[in-house]
Amino acid sequence: MLERVRARGREGDVSLSMVSLVLSLTAALVLGLTTWVPKVLARDIGITDAEPGLLQVAQSAFGVQSLGAGLTVTLYDRGFRLSRGSTILADTVTKGAPVVAMFGTVSDDGEHPREHVTSVLSAVSIAAVQRQDDAVTYSGVVYSETESRPLRITFEPLDGRIRMDVAVQGASAIAVNLDWRPATIGIAPALPERNLRQRAYWVDPTVVEQPAFTWILGTDVAIGPVGVERSVDLRQDGRIAIHVWSPRAVVTVTDTPVLPVEE
Repeated sequence: MLERVRARGREGDVSLSMVSLVLSLTAALVLGLTTWVPKVLARDIGITDAEPGLLQVAQSAFGVQSLGAGLTVTLYDRGFRLSRGSTILADTVTKGAPVVAMFGTVSDDGEHPREHVTSVLSAVSIAAVQRQDDAVTYSGVVYSETESRPLRITFEPLDGRIRMDVAVQGASAIAVNLDWRPATIGIAPALPERNLRQRAYWVDPTVVEQPAFTWILGTDVAIGPVGVERSVDLRQDGRIAIHVWSPRAVVTVTDTPVLPVEE
């Protein structure tokens, strides 16, 4: 009789343990969902990932081009590099095309704008480079398996800055793909003054000629033209995608050299 009572007691302890375990797991699941779901929803702010395709460069377009005052732009088979002397100011993405042309619309009737992309031209072929004074223009096409459009990318110096001016005839929007760098920090009021990693953001539409973010390279990056929807997407590994809803996108990199300390 005593053994039966003890056995029932042990069974009760086991049942209570199982109930406690189930409750603990349920609580953990609920907590996980409450922390995970808002993060996922926060990242869905209407910005479409336009993954870059192949980059092809004609042999005659390779090499270093001087922009004056020590500024240069160099085209490699992996993309463009903007420099002052031996100091890197910015790189376009090193795995894929520096530019993607997007077609579609952007709506502005909700809490934030939302892209509706119907097609993209994600591959780039650069055929030639030309100089006019200190400006350097690369020409070619942006294309897919079924369509291509003329592409023009001009680099020019502006008081210590390098302006990258991209134009694709007939495009609804242009994505300029920069190589990812750590410590990419927003510059208010264009973007939140915080680390922008693994998130996408719309640029404040009231901002005009002002840098949107800075990074470990010590340079500032501004996005234009003004008066159109602009965004920055850091959700994908290895690149920073700048979206500009216009057939022309302007990315300006400002070099801020470190001045010597006076003794």
